[in-house]
Amino acid sequence: MTFNSKQCTRRDPLYDINPLTGVSFEVFYSDRTLETFGRGGAGWFWWSRERGCPPAGPATGPFSTSYSAYRHALGTDLGATRNTLLDKAVKSEV
Repeated sequence: MTFNSKQCTRRDPLYDINPLTGVSFEVFYSDRTLETFGRGGAGWFWWSRERGCPPAGPATGPFSTSYSAYRHALGTDLGATRNTLLDKAVKSEV
C-alpha cells in the first residue's frame, strides 16, 4: 500500500495573513448538517483568528471550495468594518 500525502491534507485548515490589513484568518472545512439539524450544509468556511486563540467572530460560509473561501476572506475588510454587500453577493449554494 502506498502513502498518498495529498489525501491527508485535503481538508487541513489554512492560516494566512491579509496583506492589506495584517489580520490573521483561518480557512477550514466543516459539516454543519448535524449542528443545525439539517439546515446548514457542509463546505469551506473562514473566520479571523490568531493561531492558538479562539475565533474573533462567527464563521463565514459555506463555500464550495477552499479557494473561494480564501478569496472571499481576502476580499472582505478584515480588521475593519464588515462588508455586508460583499458577504451577501458571494454566498455559495452547498
